Formats: sequence, C-alpha cells, structure tokens
Amino acid sequence: MGIFDFFDRSDSVKKNQKVDRSINVNFDKETENKGPIVVYHPKGFDEVENIINTLKNKGQALVYLAGLSQDTALRVLDLLSGAVYALDGGVCEVEKNIFLFTPNGIAVK
Repeated sequence: MGIFDFFDRSDSVKKNQKVDRSINVNFDKETENKGPIVVYHPKGFDEVENIINTLKNKGQALVYLAGLSQDTALRVLDLLSGAVYALDGGVCEVEKNIFLFTPNGIAVK
C-alpha cells in the first residue's frame, strides 16, 4: 500500500466489502503506564511540532487529518512518519485519515 492510498480508497474498497480495522497494541515494561493517548486534530502544518514533542516524551498520538487539504495532510503525514522513524516508533492507520503514532517500545500491528 502506498502513501496515497491513505487518502483515497474509494476504488479499492467496495460498498459491501468488509474491512478489518482491528489493531493490536503491545506495550513493554518501560512504556506500560505512560498515560493516555493524546488526540490531535491539526488545523495546519504548524501544529506538527506538538505532536512530535508528545512522541519524544514517550507519549502516543492519535491524529485526525480529515480537516486538512490533501497536500497539507500528506506533508503532515510525511513529517510525522519521519519523526516516528527517527524515534524508532510505529504508525498505524486506524481509519481513513486517522493515524495512531507510537514511540519506541509500543508495537502496533
């Protein structure tokens, strides 16, 4: 699946086709009790720094990109994906335009 599939799945998912949206999250001892998942609904590219700071502090971020233009959403997703890669974390698409970003030590499958 390519990055552009995150924003336009109308052709790949038929009306009556069921999609498995289950997510398994596994915690290690170090990150087991780090608090709740922080929910972000950025209105622009300038709010990405707060999301990255959450990840740097071993927090988890649920990011809604639905309110952004496709170009801005792609830039936000690119930057957050790079940050997660640098922090050895993970990312999972929960639903269309909704992503869970996790720091190192939290496996998302």
